[in-house]
Amino acid sequence: MDIVIVGSLAYDELETEAGKVANSLGGSGTFAGLAAAFHAKRRLDSSGSLPLGLVCAIGDDFAQSDSDTLRQSGLNLDGIETIEGGRTFRWHGRYEGDMDQAITIETQQNVLEGYEPKVPVSWWAPRVLFLANNHPSIQSHVLDQCEGAKFTAMDSMNLWITTAFPELSSVLRRVDLAILNENEVRMIAKDENLIRAGESIREGSALTGGSESGPGPSILIIKKGEHGSIVLTDMGMLTLPAFPTAQIVDPTGCGDSFAGTILTFLSESTNTIPSLDELHNAVVHATVTASFTIADFGIAGLVELDRGEYHARLDTYRRMVGLN
Repeated sequence: MDIVIVGSLAYDELETEAGKVANSLGGSGTFAGLAAAFHAKRRLDSSGSLPLGLVCAIGDDFAQSDSDTLRQSGLNLDGIETIEGGRTFRWHGRYEGDMDQAITIETQQNVLEGYEPKVPVSWWAPRVLFLANNHPSIQSHVLDQCEGAKFTAMDSMNLWITTAFPELSSVLRRVDLAILNENEVRMIAKDENLIRAGESIREGSALTGGSESGPGPSILIIKKGEHGSIVLTDMGMLTLPAFPTAQIVDPTGCGDSFAGTILTFLSESTNTIPSLDELHNAVVHATVTASFTIADFGIAGLVELDRGEYHARLDTYRRMVGLN
């Protein structure tokens, strides 16, 4: 398996200035997986499946049509466990104003309460392992299973920074790449200067135990919403703007589709640690992909994405940032 994504499959109820939807297929694993699948289509194996697997638990209320959508994208669902008599994870959220941050109205953990992911044995040594947002103890459990992973990446959220910081620090020291938003970076480092805060995470000084306990991830990607992203590495720093668009409908899943895209391009690298040019190319594609995700409710912006339209926008963005 080239890419293994361990993240949630969910049903969302969403409220934005553009309207409301209920029972919308969502979850970090869903968005990351669909984005990754879109970009990995040229790597179909003999069975017609992508070398890209999802790991999560769902309830028996998970619609067959939604499973079909995921399979038809090319995703391998052998790592999905159905809990009989259980209900799939559900989230109800609202976005207001600039829609930069979600307001959580209700979260129902359901089958994810106490769930420990079971990665199929044949997936224990992927080219890329992505730990989508989850409790750090669960992320650590997956890292223990997938000790053969060539490259590891993670996402997190402010809840774990405030409630499980020692465990989060441990996971940050075990992965090659962390993808965090700017508020999370400042919270971890307790520093408003974003570059200084990010570097202190990479050095380990901002983590539990300090730099004496070891460095953090060698690569840190900081998401800044409408202001783009920053990439910090040992090789140097990259900054890229967001794609400017007036079509902002639903930000849910933008960060996950951003991550899924990055990991697909990095999985093609022959280097153990990607070069700065490879990171640059991956983030360019991730930025454009996120601009489609935000333009519709739920996964519609990804599953209905036309490849020609994508490449036209990619060309526009590359010219905008001065790339040939």
